[in-house]
Amino acid sequence: MLAVGKAATQMTAAILDRLPENVEGLIVTRQGYVQPGFAPENLQIVEASHPVPDSIGADAAQGALQAAESLGEDDLLLVLMSGGASALLPAPADGISLEEKQAVTRSLLRSGAPISEMNMVRKHLSAIKGGRLAAKAWPAATHMIAISDIPGDDIAMIGSGPTVADSSTCADTLAIAAKYDIALPPAIRAQLLSGALETPKADDPRMQRSTAELCARPADMCAAAVEAVRAIGYEPIMLGDALEGDALELGQDHAAQALAIKANGRKAALISGGEATVTLHNRDGRGGRCTAYLLACALALKGAADICGFAADSDGIDGSEDNAGAFLWPGILEMMDGTDQARQMLEQDNSYLAFEKAGALLMTGPSGTNVNDLRVLLIG
Repeated sequence: MLAVGKAATQMTAAILDRLPENVEGLIVTRQGYVQPGFAPENLQIVEASHPVPDSIGADAAQGALQAAESLGEDDLLLVLMSGGASALLPAPADGISLEEKQAVTRSLLRSGAPISEMNMVRKHLSAIKGGRLAAKAWPAATHMIAISDIPGDDIAMIGSGPTVADSSTCADTLAIAAKYDIALPPAIRAQLLSGALETPKADDPRMQRSTAELCARPADMCAAAVEAVRAIGYEPIMLGDALEGDALELGQDHAAQALAIKANGRKAALISGGEATVTLHNRDGRGGRCTAYLLACALALKGAADICGFAADSDGIDGSEDNAGAFLWPGILEMMDGTDQARQMLEQDNSYLAFEKAGALLMTGPSGTNVNDLRVLLIG
C-alpha cells in the first residue's frame, strides 16, 4: 500500500482494518499532517515538504518505485491518493535533477497556472507520475482510491496520476511553459522536444491492470454547505464546485453578485468551490488564494451592510501559510487601517497580513481531507 497526500494518514486509518495483517506500505504526507496517535507498526510514515518538493520526498518516491518493481502478477498495489501528492512524492525523470524540478515547480507556483496545467508539466518531468508507477508495478494490479482536489474531478490529475494513463503530451508541456514564460533547463527542453519524456497512454499494455475510483469530491463539500445555510434560514445559491480563474477577479465578481442579491432584498448565501489562482508579483508577499479572493471581495463590497462570509482551503492551509482562510464582515476594512491600506496590501500580495491585522484569520490546522476551497457569502 502507498498512501500519499495531505490526507494520507487519515485515509490509511480509515481502511487499515480492511487490509490483510501482513500488508506492507509507505505513507507520505506533509510535515505536521500525521493524524495524532496514528503509528501502525507495519507501515512507514514519511513527512515531506509541500508545495516545493524536497530530498525527503524524493527518497520516499524512490522507495515506492523500488517496491512497485518488486511486485508480481498475483500482487496488488493499493494507492490512497489525496491533494498535495504531486509535491510530496517527487521522482525526477532520468537526466533531470531534483534542483531543476524544484526550480520549475517554483516558477509554476508563481505563474498563476491552474492546477491541471501544473500537473501536466509535473507528469512529464517525473519517473513516477502520469501512470509511470503503475507501469513500474506491472504485471501486478494497481488500484487507486482518491480524494479529489481537482476542479472537474479528473482522476488522472489527482496527485498527477501516478497510476492513471496520461492523455497529455510533451508538446502540451512545452506549450504550457511558453504560455507562462517558464524557463526550462536545456536538458529538459531537449527531452521534451524529442519525446523522450512521454508518459504511458491508455493503450499501453502496462496500464491494462490499473483501476481507480473517487471517495470524496468538492461537490460533496458544497452539498454539505448548501444544507448548512438552508438550516439557518438562507436561500442557497450554488455557483459551482469547480470554479477556477484569477482569485481577485473571482472576489470582485462574487461581491457584485452579493450586492445585487442584497438590492433585491433576498436572504441568500452564495456558495462555491474550486481552486482560484494568484499571479505573484511580490516573491516576499504573504497570502494564499483564499485570502486574496476575500480581500478583493471586501474591497469591492466597500463595507456594505448585511454581507459577511469566509473563504478557506478544506485541507486547513491556504497556500503556504498557517491559516485555512479568513472571515469577512462589513467593518473589516477599517480594522485593516482603511481601504487604501487594504488595497496596498492586496497589490503587494500581502492578503494574509491584512486579515491578520484585522484578527480575521481562520485557523483550523490540518483537517484530514482535501477537496479544494470553499467560499460562502451570507447576504441579509
